[in-house]
Amino acid sequence: MQDFLSKAGKVAKNTAGKAADKAGDLVEVGKMKAKISSAKSEIASLEKKMGHYYFEQYMDGMAVDAIIGELCEEIKRQMDEIRVLEMKIQDVKAD
Repeated sequence: MQDFLSKAGKVAKNTAGKAADKAGDLVEVGKMKAKISSAKSEIASLEKKMGHYYFEQYMDGMAVDAIIGELCEEIKRQMDEIRVLEMKIQDVKAD
């Protein structure tokens, strides 16, 4: 009986140790995923800044790459649409 209890105690300690290791691994994975998310957010922010930079160059009449020019034209079209809709909103509110 003593031998059985000793073995059971060792198994329990081993299992508890493995569970603690897994919990530690999960914490580390969580930290790494948070860092990945933060890095992706920073990339998106930098891409946005880069886009603003090229759009400003385009609006200032500077030469830009053809693809950038097409994207800037689409942005201008969307901005024009926003202005038209905002004017319509003002007209509706004025009535």
